[in-house]
Amino acid sequence: MTFLKKLSPRAAVSKKYSGQITVWLALSFLVFLSFYFVCLQSVWKQYQRKQAEQAAEAGMFSLFSEYEPHLLKKYDLFCLDTSFGGGVERTDELCSHLWKFTEQNITDASGGPLYGLNLQGVNIERMVRLTDGFGASFFHQAVEVMKEKTGVSAADDWILEDLLQRQGDAEGDTERFQEDCNEYEGSVRDYEEEDDEEEDQSMDPQARQWDGLWNEFTLEKAVPGDFPVSEKTFVSETLPSQRELSVGAGKTAETTEQILQKPWLIRYLCEYMSHAQEMLPERREEGWLDYQLEYIIAGKTSDSENLSSVIGRLLLIREGANYIFLLTHPELKEKAEALALVLAGMTGNIGLVKSLEQLILLGWAYGESVVEVRQLLGGSELVLMKGTENWQVPLSGLLPALNDPGRYDVQVHRQEGIDYETYLSLFLMAGSAEDLCMRALDVIEGEVSRMEGCQNLHLDHCVDFITAQIWMENIYLERSYGYE
Repeated sequence: MTFLKKLSPRAAVSKKYSGQITVWLALSFLVFLSFYFVCLQSVWKQYQRKQAEQAAEAGMFSLFSEYEPHLLKKYDLFCLDTSFGGGVERTDELCSHLWKFTEQNITDASGGPLYGLNLQGVNIERMVRLTDGFGASFFHQAVEVMKEKTGVSAADDWILEDLLQRQGDAEGDTERFQEDCNEYEGSVRDYEEEDDEEEDQSMDPQARQWDGLWNEFTLEKAVPGDFPVSEKTFVSETLPSQRELSVGAGKTAETTEQILQKPWLIRYLCEYMSHAQEMLPERREEGWLDYQLEYIIAGKTSDSENLSSVIGRLLLIREGANYIFLLTHPELKEKAEALALVLAGMTGNIGLVKSLEQLILLGWAYGESVVEVRQLLGGSELVLMKGTENWQVPLSGLLPALNDPGRYDVQVHRQEGIDYETYLSLFLMAGSAEDLCMRALDVIEGEVSRMEGCQNLHLDHCVDFITAQIWMENIYLERSYGYE
């Protein structure tokens, strides 16, 4: 007999547990859920803030995309005209543009708020103008423009420090040399005054031709090729360097920075400003001053005055160098001594003969200098160390050469060395950075304001750095944007 085991499911045995564990889990989950929602809210706030920051950055970038195009095209200056071509600064319009650009970045396609952000207000906190700090902002931009063009980084500035120190010593030597020249000329005039009566009675009339050659100088004698000198003038009271300016938050560049970066500023000026050697052959009727570098050096109110001032400095430097050259070359000095004996030897006054000899040497050096200045303005170069083979005006032909200096406009022996622009660079180096910047801004405003649509442009309304305050719901931002 087969017995089968009855299989029947055994009733499930349930175990009873205390309800305290379920309540604890519920409470724990509630705490965790609260913490989760707090974290989620914090993440959402941070996400909103990040989106707000991006919108503010995009708004500032878009605001500066309305930069003044004429300044960028002609002078590589990146600025925003806060007058928008109207001549009167419009801060409310600036805020309106910033509001529009920022709002576009937090608004969806349907016009509703994006990311839950609502723009509540904007304000322009501070602006740095090109004219602030005697043109410190312009100084910075000009330096950076030339560094970018030449591929030189700011880390290389230390290389210039020793060079600039030596150059500063050389400038001091040049100033002392000019003072010595002035004192010497004064002593010669005093000596002549003491012996004036004696000269009138006994000196050969031809000898008097050597006295006062400087007094016979005219600007036309130094201009080659019979080119007409520009007669353009301006009213100085309307320029940035003279009028009362709008003041921004810009500060004056530090003295150390000016010394280190000044050569870059001068390179910028030489590249973007015109000068007489370029403009004499191609005189233009429109535009501001033609001789712009000369204006930055001299600061006069007309082209002719600026050119005359620069030519005077050139003549002084060249005459001093040529006079020293004559004193150190016995052959040339003997010719002057022989001529002095011929003209005043009959008086028997040795002092008078020596005085006339020095006048002849100075006159000879002056005649050579006039010829050299004409050659510089004509595009030629002058050697750094002069030799007898480079001396161009013979003593016998000096007086005719002063009456007609054009006969020496073409160099018989072509010289290589310093050109006219290099001399201008030396004159610029002797000026202060503040004067160079402000006069350069005069030139820039004068040129650009004559362009179509820029008649009301004022450089103290042109900014290259703005700090703005932006308010959104529960979010406050302060952002700055400018030229880098």
